[in-house]
Amino acid sequence: MSSGSRVVCVTDPLGPGGGAATLTACRLAVRALEERMGSGAVEVGVLGTAAAFERARECGLSPAWRIPVPCGSLRLAERPLTRLMQKNTPAAVVAWGERAAQLISRGAEELPLVVVMDAPFKSKLVRQAELAEVLCMGEALADQACSLGWLPIRIRSVLPPMPAWQPSPSRDRNSIRRIWNAAESDFVIGVLPTASGFGNSLFAFHAFGRFAIAGHGAHLVLDPATRYANEVRPFARRLGLDERVHFDDAIGCPWNLAPAVDLWMSLPDPKRDETALHPSGAAALGSPILATVGSLAAAAIEPSVDGIVSEAGINAFAFELIQAARNPARCSDMVTASRVKYAPQSVRDGFALAIQESVLRVCPEAFAMSEPAPRLPAATKFAAAST
Repeated sequence: MSSGSRVVCVTDPLGPGGGAATLTACRLAVRALEERMGSGAVEVGVLGTAAAFERARECGLSPAWRIPVPCGSLRLAERPLTRLMQKNTPAAVVAWGERAAQLISRGAEELPLVVVMDAPFKSKLVRQAELAEVLCMGEALADQACSLGWLPIRIRSVLPPMPAWQPSPSRDRNSIRRIWNAAESDFVIGVLPTASGFGNSLFAFHAFGRFAIAGHGAHLVLDPATRYANEVRPFARRLGLDERVHFDDAIGCPWNLAPAVDLWMSLPDPKRDETALHPSGAAALGSPILATVGSLAAAAIEPSVDGIVSEAGINAFAFELIQAARNPARCSDMVTASRVKYAPQSVRDGFALAIQESVLRVCPEAFAMSEPAPRLPAATKFAAAST
């Protein structure tokens, strides 16, 4: 296969964005493009550390290369990327997230670019952004993209498919809870991780603390890399809750802890909202999601149907936690509704078609030698987009 008929997907597993959920969507996109172009026609690259490379492998990808980003400086990564692209020039590049889009626009400015947006960022960060096709994970994110300078005519929104995550057979509910000394009757709250560590751990702890001090058996599981995680420890000791607050690296791949968690908390940051993929991720994890009004996660939730949307404030969050713990049947119904929304094959087909058409718009030559892909009926496409 000639170099010109290749498409390169550049991922940033530990950079700003949707993290593991984005990587799982990338795996689906690779499969969709290879269905159109042939096996081996799509190459996956990773930005960041060896840990980022390993995270991509854990999410089902097979990266061909990795480019370090020393001290977070994209300028230092430009030259290795330029050499790589010049050595084997692809037909088009699909950049997953903010840093990938910035780096490609600097180090391979002449290549046709598709930007898959899993968290909002400004168009001025990407050179020649007006020429890029932008695929947004959800309508709320597409609206934000318009306000951040991206051309509306270049923006397309798509419903993110539910990740196909499978917990390890060795990590069942009881074995995980034994590690935390959590009883079967205890209510375990997990905080959905964000790839770049944004999210307020102190907010999550104080909401959990009000819930626990009210007399409910509860445990909180946090990512130790989340902002203010270290400040939580002295507060927990002072309130006698240190044995109920757990910092677990495994939450970066949340399916490893999913069997033991009763509810997932989504925490946006005032400066960076990376929660767009949290609702579809929570559906895959099998527990309801609690999100804050005004966040991208909340915009994708129908309140009390496929998730819980809380008013801003610690007391409001604590109230919703108490109500969820008191009504497990309601939580189960919300999980079922969220899977009806994100799990159907029509959603996966709609996402695959959106990726194919985005690449086709920026580079028609990429599919020139391949057979036409089967297209969804218009009614099916509109139904999937409006679900």
